[in-house]
Amino acid sequence: MAKQYHIRVYIPTEEIGLIMNDAVDAHVFRLNNSYDGMNGIIAIYDGYCNSKVLKLLISLGITYFPLDNYEDFIITCPNCGERINDDMILTIYDENLLSGYNILCNRKDCGTQMADVEFILD
Repeated sequence: MAKQYHIRVYIPTEEIGLIMNDAVDAHVFRLNNSYDGMNGIIAIYDGYCNSKVLKLLISLGITYFPLDNYEDFIITCPNCGERINDDMILTIYDENLLSGYNILCNRKDCGTQMADVEFILD
């Protein structure tokens, strides 16, 4: 069985929403939870997909954040450029997370940010 990735997908436009809904309907993205977004984010989908689907989402420019298998990603702060630690990941679905932020970087007072994420597994 192919490795499954638990990811959070940010839906800022209706077009991205339609793509994600098609992925759910096609059973290639198994929706775990969905949340109403805030401040420019329409919704957030948490779900599971394999690496092939993840690569497709990345190629479409869809913003995501990994929720497991961190060893397959490079996650950095967009301000200071340093890799983030597990304790910097936002896990509570509050206004920050629902607005598209996913890390709180304490280095160099960067604050709440949307991390840069690179999928490194081929």
